[in-house]
Amino acid sequence: MKILVNAQPMTGLLTGIARYLRNMYAVMAEMDQTELTFFTGKAPVTEIPPLADTEKWQKTTRTVWKLPDPVVFSLRSLYWLSYERRLKKICRGNRFDLYHETAFFPAAQTRVPTVYSIYDLSLRRFKETHPRERVWYFEFFIKRRLQYAAHILTISEFIRREIIEEFGFPPEKVSTVPLAPDPIFGPRAAEEVTAVQKTLGLPQDYLLFVSSLEPRKNIGILIKALQAVKTDIPVVMVGWQAWGEKKWLEKIRISGLRNRIYMTGHISDSELVAVYNGASALVYPSIYEGFGLPILEAMACNCPVICSRVASMPEAAGEAALLIDPHDRDELAAAIEALVFKKNTREDCIRLGRQRVKNFSWGKTARKTYAVFQKVVKQNDLCCRPE
Repeated sequence: MKILVNAQPMTGLLTGIARYLRNMYAVMAEMDQTELTFFTGKAPVTEIPPLADTEKWQKTTRTVWKLPDPVVFSLRSLYWLSYERRLKKICRGNRFDLYHETAFFPAAQTRVPTVYSIYDLSLRRFKETHPRERVWYFEFFIKRRLQYAAHILTISEFIRREIIEEFGFPPEKVSTVPLAPDPIFGPRAAEEVTAVQKTLGLPQDYLLFVSSLEPRKNIGILIKALQAVKTDIPVVMVGWQAWGEKKWLEKIRISGLRNRIYMTGHISDSELVAVYNGASALVYPSIYEGFGLPILEAMACNCPVICSRVASMPEAAGEAALLIDPHDRDELAAAIEALVFKKNTREDCIRLGRQRVKNFSWGKTARKTYAVFQKVVKQNDLCCRPE
């Protein structure tokens, strides 16, 4: 099967979507029955393209966000229309069996059947947590481009149900394939963990928060819980300073918690693995997720997990995490205290996490995704077969 992939989401920071696509296609590239082509927006290439330079990418992104929303919307739209023109030209000049759309919405092309990946519907369900120009961009094009999708691929049953409800897409044309932790995540020696902690200037004992620092991640409730807990354990926040007002920064300033908050920014994978290994717990109180990859990453590193019981997160966590109401400060505080003070609770979470994470692998994800691709290609061949 000759597969053409929109590779642009694979080339930013190594966060959720990029990590998913890079891991899944690294496995699929080893499958004998696939021939992969990655379209970077400029040219088709046969190898997974490199990631962007972290500092340069963040600087460019921050500069763009300073522009007025209508300007950014216009620039995004013009770029996408140009991308579609280049894509059509590539599809005319090559014989592909399938196009995998990994960006915001399907491209307007009909020469090759499109499988469109939707990671979540936060741009519809939680518009207030995104930049306005991004919401405008999504709404303008999704109404005009969804018709080009032959099939929708998503990453949790929760999101699958939302897609069917939101867009009225036929259930048989929406498939779920869950994600997995990157193979790099796993137990590390105490010496390695300590060395990274010293390099980053972190305390010996800490709670961990891993995510882009944006409104949907619900940092405010974590600050409130820290004020309520019967422990002075600090929190290490790992992730780049994303969009949205940083009201939680002001909450830290006035709460007296400044000395208990450590912010690392975006760090390397090797550092992240060590930070997971050294944490007393991952605290993940997000109000909405398409999957929740840090949950499995933490479990792979023997780090117990506290996460929200809403959206897709229970699917990722199973029975291996302490689930909380993301709007209940006291429930989150009680969960933190349980993992800090109750050795048996902590050990149970670690044990169940190790078992839970064995259910997920990128091999499974790649094989299930390929099966969806096969189904779409077969259906396209049947409908296009001459009488």
